[in-house]
Amino acid sequence: MLRKLSTYFAGSAVAAGCSELALLLCYAVLHLPAALAAVIAWLCGALPNFWLNRRWTWQRTGRLDARRELVPYVLIILGTLALAAVVTKAVAGALSGSGTATRTTWVAVAFLGVYVVMFLLRYLLLDRLFGRLEAAERAPTEAEAR
Repeated sequence: MLRKLSTYFAGSAVAAGCSELALLLCYAVLHLPAALAAVIAWLCGALPNFWLNRRWTWQRTGRLDARRELVPYVLIILGTLALAAVVTKAVAGALSGSGTATRTTWVAVAFLGVYVVMFLLRYLLLDRLFGRLEAAERAPTEAEAR
């Protein structure tokens, strides 16, 4: 359990770093709206997060089963995306009269805060998903059971 949680943390930290850098680039440098910057940043973190955690945390190798692995993963993390977009937009709107540096800092903090809050929930859901897949792969087929 500790190994799994620590590798999940490492993969999530890499993904969070990718997301945070993308958010800062999109919001502070390219001046995209906060919600759009959050969506792009989410994509920049979601891709490495899936591959790193699939391989490191749940030690899954081989061909990806899009229906049984990718689709449930996307559904689980879409909640984080929606929450991140809503929160960053709300923070940016609430601080619209503030200076650029202040607004950018608080948008970045809010974005990262969503990921920190959702970290454990996503871990539990993904552990259940990949645990079910592992159990299904170990279960004997009907022909083998005879």
